[in-house]
Amino acid sequence: MGRRQSDQAVRGPQFARNLDWNLLKFFHEIANARSVTKAAQELNRKQPALSLALRRLEERLGVTLCHRGPTGFELTEEGRILAEHCREFAGAIREIPAKLSDLKSEIRGHLRVMLVSNLVAPALDEAIAAFHAKYPAVELIVEVAAWTEVVNSLIQHRIDVGISPSRVKRAELAYLHLFTEIHRPYCGRPHRLFGKSIADPEDLAKEAFVLTGADEGDELTQFRLEHGFGRNIAGMSDHLEEAKRLAILGVGLCFLPEGYAQTDVEAGRLWPLIAGGDVPRNDIFIVTDPQSPEHIARDLFIAEIVERTQPVVGKH
Repeated sequence: MGRRQSDQAVRGPQFARNLDWNLLKFFHEIANARSVTKAAQELNRKQPALSLALRRLEERLGVTLCHRGPTGFELTEEGRILAEHCREFAGAIREIPAKLSDLKSEIRGHLRVMLVSNLVAPALDEAIAAFHAKYPAVELIVEVAAWTEVVNSLIQHRIDVGISPSRVKRAELAYLHLFTEIHRPYCGRPHRLFGKSIADPEDLAKEAFVLTGADEGDELTQFRLEHGFGRNIAGMSDHLEEAKRLAILGVGLCFLPEGYAQTDVEAGRLWPLIAGGDVPRNDIFIVTDPQSPEHIARDLFIAEIVERTQPVVGKH
């Protein structure tokens, strides 16, 4: 029935590992077209290349798969059996995108995220966008709060993910570094220091400041106290956007995250008074509670963040 003798065994687990699966794809096209030439045209390949692929597959299997001659193209019995398997393979492969899409749609529910206000973190934005694209059935619930409320909400299992600085790391929580936030003192255009650069931070000690209250991180508080900033208070707000508003209006100097202030600096509404590296830095973390109930959406969201923030081991 057209069988060839082969000295090599074609059965067992090694067969699937060693087989070039492209050969099956080429044979599937040849069997459907009932012609090597037509299959080559469909695949936009040279006819000799497909003939070679067919011969390699026959040698690997130890059988003749088709006859070609004056009477035309005809599959052997082995060829018809393999063609049927290839049709099944092709059908299964065509279903993969739909099955994966169905899997994504099955992941649903709520993902509750609480973060400190006005974070400018491109990696976080990219992770949120990618997560939503992959799992559109998950409803994202985002709240803004001071860092103490973020931690308390995690411990009480009222949220799934917290994003905030950490004055004291709690042993029962897990912390993943997201980025380092740089803070600088800014003034608005009406302020007499607008456009000036201050080399020595001590020169600002007598200036009136707008403070950010509960949103102020430890590093910033320590930096202020070391240099005597804030003894003269012009205003205060726990909401960073309102503190920035007062600075823009010239009410007083205000420490703001560099990324958050950048748009107003470029627009000429704010001016950074200290341009160098002698400024406070605040580490921002993704915080979770490992003891909280299993939550697939939370784990997938964290995986998106890890992909964008953590170095790949072994790559430089």
